[in-house]
Amino acid sequence: MKRRDLSLDFLRGLSIFGMIFSALVPAGVLPGWMYHIQNPPPSHQLDIQVAGIGWVDLVFPVFIFCMGAAIPLSGKEKIRTGMTSGGFIKSVLGRFGMLWLFSYLYVLLNYSDVEGIWPQILTLLGFCALFPLYMVFKGKRSSRYAGWIRLSALVLVCGIIAAGHFLFGEKISLQRRGIIIFLLAFLYLFGSLIWYFTRDNLKIRAAIWGLILAFTLATQYAGLPDIAYSDPGIRWWFNPEYIYFLLLLLPSTYIGEILWKRRNEPGIPEYSRENGSHWAGFSVFALLLLWTIWACYAFYMRLYWWNLGVGVLGWWALRYLISRNMPEYKTIFMVGAYLLFCGMIIDNMDGGIKKVPCTISYCLAAGGLSIFLLLVSMYICRHLPDRFMVSIFSGAGRNPLMGYIAFGSLVMPFMKATGLILLYRAAYPPQYPAIGVLRAAVITIFTMWIVSLFSRKKVFWKA
Repeated sequence: MKRRDLSLDFLRGLSIFGMIFSALVPAGVLPGWMYHIQNPPPSHQLDIQVAGIGWVDLVFPVFIFCMGAAIPLSGKEKIRTGMTSGGFIKSVLGRFGMLWLFSYLYVLLNYSDVEGIWPQILTLLGFCALFPLYMVFKGKRSSRYAGWIRLSALVLVCGIIAAGHFLFGEKISLQRRGIIIFLLAFLYLFGSLIWYFTRDNLKIRAAIWGLILAFTLATQYAGLPDIAYSDPGIRWWFNPEYIYFLLLLLPSTYIGEILWKRRNEPGIPEYSRENGSHWAGFSVFALLLLWTIWACYAFYMRLYWWNLGVGVLGWWALRYLISRNMPEYKTIFMVGAYLLFCGMIIDNMDGGIKKVPCTISYCLAAGGLSIFLLLVSMYICRHLPDRFMVSIFSGAGRNPLMGYIAFGSLVMPFMKATGLILLYRAAYPPQYPAIGVLRAAVITIFTMWIVSLFSRKKVFWKA
């Protein structure tokens, strides 16, 4: 039976927490580093001239990293079970189509912003209708009728969307889609195909990465991102970020291959020396976390030379400690450090690190910091695998589609339909922003706990 990588699930859950939490914190009253740097308070208007990143700007890249690292983990299992090239390509195209469809469905099925109880009930019904459409069916009997079940669910979903349109005036348009899932669908498509055809030749994958880098440089010099962002019609069918973020995703597939080899190939030790030196292990991962926090702060404050200087010291100390005490982590660490240093060095060369439009330094630095967070997750999951919070984050991480929409499509409409929304709103006095942050954290963890319960019952959504 295929084993899950707990640390990758935990990190994906951490990313889902960040996505929900950052959308729920009080707007306009917190320090700038609590929001997307290019959407500063109090107005939160997008300003693409602002450079820098904060922790919120890392949430999406971490999710991309987790998706990229999971591609070899699932792909190699399919190959080992005898799946042909045609079968693999078919499965990739099928999953791309379901992700692309999901980016529209969860938006078109959400009427929680409409006043009244019936829009909330219809939103809850739409959330439930996604179960037979995306749920993983187990057992021969269920699998035999899976196609018919999904077709029936699709008809039901279309009926709910039509009802929302005619009853509540909700617009049905190709422009109404969740941009994050929409972008992830294309990244999965391109990343999976590139990985499959270069799975036995890392040099070719590196050459493709170089071509993507050259494409990024050329199109950014030509101003293509600005054209795409200024015209939604163009951005709908072609967004250069479909290509740019492969600078992050392709290195993550290499990390996924390392994780697969450690788990499946005989003779490769799994953290053996770490067991004998708990203090050394704790020191390494504490330093990794501190370096991650510092790098975010330095990018946010635009401390270019301080960022490089502290980075060199951190690299030297961590390289020594890892080589001496836990060499199994060395390759993963070096890839992360290399990406982060590249992002630091070219920070000023491409107009400053920015999420919108994403710069090369953003893709590279975010990739390196994602690897550091994966290493920290490995440490947490190795030493605290059965803790309540670890089970919540890893459980939600195993169900990313459900976790991504659970608050907006389940928790919020439920609170509005039952009147609990009054308690939720009363829990945040406007004059105390810190209480609003605490409320956001509590409701986010509660949402993730609900999703983790579905994971514990083996109920998964999968594109």
